[in-house]
Amino acid sequence: MSQAYHAKKATPQDTSKPVSKSLLWQFGKSPWKWAHQVASQPTAAMNLGSVVHAITLEPDKVSEVFTLSEFDSFRTKEARDWRDQKVAEGLIVLSEKDYLAAATMAHRATGELHRALGGDHVGYQVEQEVTGSINGVDVCGLIDVVPDGPVPPAPAVLWDLKTCGSIGDERSLQRTVFDFGYHVQAALYCDLMAAEMDDEPSFGFIFVETTVPYETTHIILDRDCILAGRAKYMELINRWSHLRKKPLDEWPGSVERGIVMEPPSWA
Repeated sequence: MSQAYHAKKATPQDTSKPVSKSLLWQFGKSPWKWAHQVASQPTAAMNLGSVVHAITLEPDKVSEVFTLSEFDSFRTKEARDWRDQKVAEGLIVLSEKDYLAAATMAHRATGELHRALGGDHVGYQVEQEVTGSINGVDVCGLIDVVPDGPVPPAPAVLWDLKTCGSIGDERSLQRTVFDFGYHVQAALYCDLMAAEMDDEPSFGFIFVETTVPYETTHIILDRDCILAGRAKYMELINRWSHLRKKPLDEWPGSVERGIVMEPPSWA
């Protein structure tokens, strides 16, 4: 699902395709950089997140995401050729040590998910794609966990799994949510999903640390967070709608050209 989903999204060569939260967030930082992006390989942290997601949410499909290395190292040409072939096939290559760490993280994340859902008896769907149109722009999303039904008397809560280096305290986690635009993701997914549900859903996040002992927690965003996220995604969608009609070289960067700079508040 993930590869097919990402293939549907807009590119600099075709801005008529749907946009996602991650695309809008990158675009919002610098439209010019998004328009002139250069293909790059996923980072080690991104690969680890993909592996933990697969083991936690779709264990029957892990062979489509990663493979265990047949070699202790990649010093020999044979080992490097094998690794490069697997990467070319779209697979993440893991050592046994890295796999055991990812499996432990996934075990912790699964336990936290069950706590968030109210028990391991609650059924749910994973990797559910949602689509819609907002102000003439096609949008899409991929929700990690959609419960089969709400836990009375609360409305349904949609969930997303996040790996992180450190959960920190409540204040630092709040900053993580807003710095990475998780509130924007939550608002967009809730709004796309609301059309398919009787009641407007809420949104929560499962966090699992990527360092021993792999602490976990879960949070639910309140109404004000969703409203702030909605305002931000509307701003980004409207900007996208305006700029996609222009040549890519005319898209602005992260700092508007020709602005008159004022002193900062702390100066």
